[in-house]
Amino acid sequence: MVVMNRLYYLTFLVGAIVGVRWGMCVEQDPGTKNLVLLPAKISLSTKESRQTLVPQWKRGEQVLSQATEGVQLTSSDEKVVKIENSVAVPVSNGKATITAKVGEQTASSEVTVTGQDQPFAWSFRNHVESVLSKQGCNAGACHGARAGQKGFRLTLFGFDVDADYSYLTRQALGRRVVPSDPGRSLILTKPTGLLPHKGGIKLDPATQEYRVLAEWIASGAPEPKDNDPQIASLEVLPKYSTQGVGASQQLIVLAHFTDGHVEDATRWAKHTSVNSSVASVGERGEVKITDSGEGVIKVWYLNYNAMAFLTVPYVNDVQPEVFASAERRNFLDDLVNEKLTSLKLPPSPKCDDSTFLRRAYLDTIGTLPTADETRAFLADTSTDKRDKLIDHLLSRPEFVDYWAYKWSDLLLLS
Repeated sequence: MVVMNRLYYLTFLVGAIVGVRWGMCVEQDPGTKNLVLLPAKISLSTKESRQTLVPQWKRGEQVLSQATEGVQLTSSDEKVVKIENSVAVPVSNGKATITAKVGEQTASSEVTVTGQDQPFAWSFRNHVESVLSKQGCNAGACHGARAGQKGFRLTLFGFDVDADYSYLTRQALGRRVVPSDPGRSLILTKPTGLLPHKGGIKLDPATQEYRVLAEWIASGAPEPKDNDPQIASLEVLPKYSTQGVGASQQLIVLAHFTDGHVEDATRWAKHTSVNSSVASVGERGEVKITDSGEGVIKVWYLNYNAMAFLTVPYVNDVQPEVFASAERRNFLDDLVNEKLTSLKLPPSPKCDDSTFLRRAYLDTIGTLPTADETRAFLADTSTDKRDKLIDHLLSRPEFVDYWAYKWSDLLLLS
């Protein structure tokens, strides 16, 4: 048996191994801040490629907040790439350097522009589906429901692109997509409010989302092909950062595809704050820090997920020796104490026997101890009684039942 206060950490196990781990990069060295420009390398491979640019402060390996005041972004060759509202826009094939300057500090990113002499067409698999997902058209409350809405259905979150293509182009007598006159297509007139739409206005004709759908239709509504590049992974920048209350942070979402190219999916991804009391997020990844604690932003694009983790320290004056002298019995204690250090939260004192007993029973088998079990535990004077109680609870059949139900609920097992 492992001699440790295991139950104290049971409900924090996932957080200790995953959530706490990212906070370990926090340094206490109050050294000079350095400027970096995200992403460090940029590849713009089509006429429609764009790349969000974010100047970021760092201290050593610790990523701090975004640089927002006095930022100047310049291109070494505007005939290759230009900058519009902190976004890199390709002009012609070639290489250039984008430089960010704040005060006396500078940081740069290398840019490679290709494909500007090649024709471009929006992909149903990667672009049209992402617009439908971002606008919520294929969500469970809309046309992604099992029976759809008003005779029109899409596969939930676009999991079957071939079926979605068929629903859009082969049903409703071809009125959903009209290549000869894209503006009359129901896929455009309904969500913009030109025709009655139960789901309300979901699309603005002045946006790029509308342009993607309209230009795809105008090009003949090409179908998804087996050799289309498909998403292989999703990346969010900065993945880990230490922020302050009131700070703002623009996230960058990068989609890596099977053919090796990378697209800026920041505009097309869905952003959700897991802990809205710490941070809120806008539709295009603009994060606002509202309180101290741990914030997590979930990013979803083409059925891939990524996370951005934000540590917002509390305003506490905790001396380093408080953490150095904190009790440690195993590696989980090290992880938890390092996370507490990054948040400037002093470790809690050891709880008394009655509190421990209640927590142990609720965390493992979901019930309170009986009166006899409580009396027996409190009367026990042995030094290892907590470890023995943990072993006893983990061996009870209720432990298996309780946690099997918990995980089945979490994973939506039927």
